[in-house]
Amino acid sequence: MKLKLQLIIESDSGQTEVVHEVTKLERRSLRPETLGLTLSEAKELLQEVQRAMVTHQTTGYVTQQIPCSKCGKIQSRKGKHQIVLRTLFGKLRLDSPRLYHCGCCSKEDHGSFSPLAELLTERTAPELAYLENKFAAVISYGLTAELLAEVLPTGGDKANDPVHHLTE
Repeated sequence: MKLKLQLIIESDSGQTEVVHEVTKLERRSLRPETLGLTLSEAKELLQEVQRAMVTHQTTGYVTQQIPCSKCGKIQSRKGKHQIVLRTLFGKLRLDSPRLYHCGCCSKEDHGSFSPLAELLTERTAPELAYLENKFAAVISYGLTAELLAEVLPTGGDKANDPVHHLTE
């Protein structure tokens, strides 16, 4: 048996915008260990769905921020950097363009800005922060990190994760 999972993103009007192949699974013979999804397959599946969905959402948001909110003129691009966002379903690296403010803005606003960095001031998704805090209230933070890494695709080994050390 071969199974192909796709994520289809539609616009509000129902038009297909993106078809993203999430994963392919193959099963030969039925045995207890091949019945359904394994934990590693489920984690990979969730991570890929999260990556595709967040990429689509952030790309749409950034595209909406390119025209000046006051006059509608397209703001010049200064460059881009990456923002790391920790979610329940994995650590994501998001492209975050820097834009120059339009000339119609006040003198204080003539520098550059990153719309995505301004939106995502916390670099840990609320659900992940909630679970980390909930479990850390009853068991040590280290055990909490191990438990979450075991059952969720949170990004793997936190001890070797430089982003994790910044949030502690």
